[in-house]
Amino acid sequence: METVATGKFGLAFKLYGLDTSNSKAYNRFVVLHGHPCVPNQETAPLPICQSSGCPTVAPLFLNELKKYIDHSTKPMLLTIYR
Repeated sequence: METVATGKFGLAFKLYGLDTSNSKAYNRFVVLHGHPCVPNQETAPLPICQSSGCPTVAPLFLNELKKYIDHSTKPMLLTIYR
């Protein structure tokens, strides 16, 4: 992942797609980013806001993830379930 600090939602990480269905993710600027409408606590079974295509987490959680991403010496894999 590559840090992109100038995104619409601030801190973001550009993602590389590994499958044929998402191989253009990097060129299309698909990023992992925080969004204020995603709460810091569990809301199930209530829904949260919907992203327009990028994986989105609570801003506080993204700051926690940043610590791991920035200090990783190996590539990281993000698995998304829907």
